[in-house]
Amino acid sequence: MFRFANAEYLYLLILIPLLVAALGYVAVRRKHLLARFGNVEIIKELMPDFSRSRQRLKAGLYLTALTLLILAAARPQLGSKLREVKAEGVEMMLVVDVSNSMLAEDFEPNRLERTKYAIQRLFESLKQERVGLVAFAGEPKVQLPITSDYRMAQAFTRRLSTSLVAEQGTAIGRALELAMLSYSSQSERSRVMVLITDGENHEDDAIEAAEKAAAQGIKIYTIGIGTPEGAPI
Repeated sequence: MFRFANAEYLYLLILIPLLVAALGYVAVRRKHLLARFGNVEIIKELMPDFSRSRQRLKAGLYLTALTLLILAAARPQLGSKLREVKAEGVEMMLVVDVSNSMLAEDFEPNRLERTKYAIQRLFESLKQERVGLVAFAGEPKVQLPITSDYRMAQAFTRRLSTSLVAEQGTAIGRALELAMLSYSSQSERSRVMVLITDGENHEDDAIEAAEKAAAQGIKIYTIGIGTPEGAPI
């Protein structure tokens, strides 16, 4: 299907015949003025640089360039068709622990930085999924609403730090509940939640929140970060 994205620019093509008429009028008037000064052949010898054919060529090139410029501004498009496409894939909320214990250095350089690196690699492998981030410690915070902009998601992942949440602790249950509220309300996609934590639940009942999520059809995957030996903070 052939179409113009900016068809309103085509109205400017009306200028082309007007310019042709104007240039023709100027050429005829110039010819009459020259005739008033004497024999045209003698005037040609006196003005060897003047050439009607050259003037016509210049005018033709100018009008052709203007026509092409207008057509380019109208943005001709071939082979495209506007249609509604139902997106596939999943909506994935990453629920990331940013409590002080994530600064333990049993992973290099520490648990949180290793987590951020893993999330960045995950985003690089996604195609049709939509993602969001919830950071939590003693309280949860939406770091990134659901989006399909992976560059933005990577930028917000780089900003994850223990200073994002003022209240310390590890409130996994409240973080899961906030993540449940962060999915698109009209979405028909599958919903997935990825919980990344060092596993110390100090504040509330994470099991109850996980059961609520399961009742809503949300699949939860848990990734523990840390070694059995641990490390000082």
